[in-house]
Amino acid sequence: MKKNILLGLILFAGIALSGCSGIVENSLDSNDKAGLEIATKQDTGNGSMELVNSTITTKDNELEIMTEGIDEDKITFIFVANEKVLEQRIKNNESYKLNIKDIKDAHRTDYKPKVQLIQTKDDTVDGDVVTFKQVRYTVKD
Repeated sequence: MKKNILLGLILFAGIALSGCSGIVENSLDSNDKAGLEIATKQDTGNGSMELVNSTITTKDNELEIMTEGIDEDKITFIFVANEKVLEQRIKNNESYKLNIKDIKDAHRTDYKPKVQLIQTKDDTVDGDVVTFKQVRYTVKD
């Protein structure tokens, strides 16, 4: 009898927890704000982005990126350490230098800061994300 009650409680808890996580996941996916959508979808859309200099020093003030297969007709938003550094149409297979001089967390050495590329359906920064790419870089003293 005790085993049946315990088994029933474990089964109920498992069903309840899986249902709650589904609700949270669906609410994050349906949110139109780029920040929440990015948190659940780390690689969407076509193409790729790479850092030409994936390691920098604390004295470097530029990052260089190159893309391949990105939609050249859409506005591309590039963020470094969560600050927007570029908003324009970009061409594939061309390098772009990103100024990171005044970005607070761009030179942190305690974790790998990230560069994010975002393209949205309506070419606005807070629109529905169609392309999202993220790469991290290393900062050395």
